[in-house]
Amino acid sequence: MSRLGDTIRSARVRAKLTEKALGKKCGLAESFIRDVESGRRIVSDDQAQRILKVLGVANPVSTELEVAAEPEVKLRPRPRAYVLDAKEQEENARKAVEESSDAWLDALNGVVKRVPVMSPDGLVIDHVLTPIVGGKIEGGAPDKVLYYRAPDDSLRGFRVHAGDLLLVVPTAKAEDGALMLVEHRGERMVRKLLKLDGGRIQMQAFDHEFTAAVGTIQDVKVLGRCVKLIRSL
Repeated sequence: MSRLGDTIRSARVRAKLTEKALGKKCGLAESFIRDVESGRRIVSDDQAQRILKVLGVANPVSTELEVAAEPEVKLRPRPRAYVLDAKEQEENARKAVEESSDAWLDALNGVVKRVPVMSPDGLVIDHVLTPIVGGKIEGGAPDKVLYYRAPDDSLRGFRVHAGDLLLVVPTAKAEDGALMLVEHRGERMVRKLLKLDGGRIQMQAFDHEFTAAVGTIQDVKVLGRCVKLIRSL
């Protein structure tokens, strides 16, 4: 039994009250009074004072009574005011956007992919979010596909204009009549291919008029097949 429980029990007996009668006077349940007296329940300071006041205890607030106390709450120090200059604000905003974008991409992992956009000289100049279907992007491995940005109107006759993006799925095999990303004499380009006799490949362009260059399988390196066009507005 606790000190508080012993004090309440003694005072209740002196007042010739039952646990039920005391509880009724205090607005508490009989079981509550019984648990307090046995020390099974810790009561708040307000509850303890109410019970002791009903019992006529001369000094209901005593440091010897075991009453529940609210834990001390430490106050946080007041934040120090500071001002960011314009450059810092811009940098923080940029980082926030990047972190938010990365978080969304992590959440959407396996659904979309940031596919790089390549320039004719092989540099990554942008990225395009592209859906992944069945673990593939247009039949290609998501980490292998790329977009090629058309640098000019040399394929206008094939409905590809300067600035358009061509989704390229890697392959080393030349296909007749397909627009393919190739490398020829150190230059990377998209051309419509036509296989000729003797292991030769014709690379077709069509701006204002049809033009073609011929190379061999040995000096025309096929990098991929163009499977999708994104038109620049």
